[in-house]
Amino acid sequence: MKRLRTLAAVIVLALALLAVWVSGLGRRPGPATDSDSDAAATAYDYEARDVVVRQMGPDGALQYEVEARQITQLPRNGQISARELVLRHDPPGSPPGGEHRWTITAEQADLPQEGGVVTLQGKVRAQGRPLNSQASVLLVTEQLAYGLDTQDLTSEAEVALVWGRNTLHGRALRANIKTGMVALESKVDGTLEP
Repeated sequence: MKRLRTLAAVIVLALALLAVWVSGLGRRPGPATDSDSDAAATAYDYEARDVVVRQMGPDGALQYEVEARQITQLPRNGQISARELVLRHDPPGSPPGGEHRWTITAEQADLPQEGGVVTLQGKVRAQGRPLNSQASVLLVTEQLAYGLDTQDLTSEAEVALVWGRNTLHGRALRANIKTGMVALESKVDGTLEP
């Protein structure tokens, strides 16, 4: 009987060691698979959630305020992406949060690491009042590029433009926040009211 217990204990111990050895094989790094490559391609250097970033100018005045539900930076090219973005900009010479503030919202945006152009996609809305205008402007589109340095807004997609009581629809938007210039260059139709 004692011999049977000893044999049973040795078998249980051998099975336990075998289980540890087999489970250890599953954790060892092996050759990369396609799914491993896909995961590495979508991995990011950092992620931040519920972010508010404020960019101050050399004079200490607020230039931009960016809110986003999520911001990630990709490791390969340093591209910064934001989800559920709200970007606020006060043109030079206007008070922060004043009547000339521009607010741009989008479902997704790609932000440059340093300066450059913000590319916005998905339910994009840009609203503000140009410095030389008494009426506010609302732009609605699915894609918009915003030049941070030049203050240019451009889109090749369909755009709805509401300026005061005037409503236009078209393509190939060219606008500038600093100068108040707004133009639709293709397939334009709408209503103009005096």
